[in-house]
Amino acid sequence: MLLILVDVDGLKQINDSLGHSQGDSALRRTAEVLRKTFRNSDVVARMGGDEFAVMAIEASCNSETAIRKRLNDQLTKINSDSGPYKLSLSLGIARVDPRSSSSIGSLMVRADCAMYAQKRGRPNGTMATAETVREKMLRDCGQTSG
Repeated sequence: MLLILVDVDGLKQINDSLGHSQGDSALRRTAEVLRKTFRNSDVVARMGGDEFAVMAIEASCNSETAIRKRLNDQLTKINSDSGPYKLSLSLGIARVDPRSSSSIGSLMVRADCAMYAQKRGRPNGTMATAETVREKMLRDCGQTSG
């Protein structure tokens, strides 16, 4: 399984410059993107504010890459409508290892660290590759990839 934390980029700026109705719209659009990206068997929940969490049941080793592609595709579709802003999301992914006894708290810390590494390491409006995020997360969290 994968624990994925998703953050709506720039929600405060949307609220401050365009009003809370546009901020609410950004949250609804994010929920729509996530609903279309993930399967019915995956659990998608809003954590509060501008953060969502997803528990995705993995079908294969490369599901992280497939999820990122589907998410990019859905963002491209929803952003094709002209509007006052383009929806942009940052995400952090932590893989659940069934052989270890990781707590949900430690998984959330790893996913959160990966999400902020992505936010710091990419130009606005682009999503980092899985490997880029993984390497930045390991560096930022004081771990090595070996």
